[in-house]
Amino acid sequence: MVKYRKGVKSGKQGDVIYSSWHGIPYERKMPESVANPRTEEQQAHRNAFAEISRLSSAMKVAHTVGLHNKAMRDKLNTHSVFKKINKDCYGADGIDYSRVCISLGPVSGISITSAEVNQEGLVHVTFNNICTTEDKNDEFYLFVFCPDQHEGRFVAPVARFIGSVEATIPEEWKGHALHLYAFMKGKRLRTSDSVYVGSFSVKKS
Repeated sequence: MVKYRKGVKSGKQGDVIYSSWHGIPYERKMPESVANPRTEEQQAHRNAFAEISRLSSAMKVAHTVGLHNKAMRDKLNTHSVFKKINKDCYGADGIDYSRVCISLGPVSGISITSAEVNQEGLVHVTFNNICTTEDKNDEFYLFVFCPDQHEGRFVAPVARFIGSVEATIPEEWKGHALHLYAFMKGKRLRTSDSVYVGSFSVKKS
């Protein structure tokens, strides 16, 4: 509907829009097509962004530690860093958990030598504990993530020289897929790059 104010038109009439800029009246035609079509490619991009954002929220307890230094260097929060480095982990089959990164940093990494979750829900992971005097007190962090519960938890960290860690998964996670990740944390909150330990499941009791 067109309105007049001091002799100047404003509003829409048919396919014409009337307005003014710095007191100068002008008119323009309505666009023939929407500038933001919901193409298949755009929808896939939006879905990927939304899924990675939800994953970041579920893994916040992990990346708050693992991406802290990266976020400080980039002057961002760890949520933004997580989304940026994991943007390609979502595809036609959903999230590829084996490609998810929860930690980045200069600390000497780790080599997993064995990993298992038995049917009682006991997690047992061993790793290469060869270390120098400089890094012997680095801490090994194991993160267990349950997508169906949209939740993850750290196992209590152990010193690098110990070489193994054990924990029992929550009863409510039994019957669901579990994904394990690990990284080292050293001095001044610095961390190593994370490694994907593997995917496991435990039958309900």
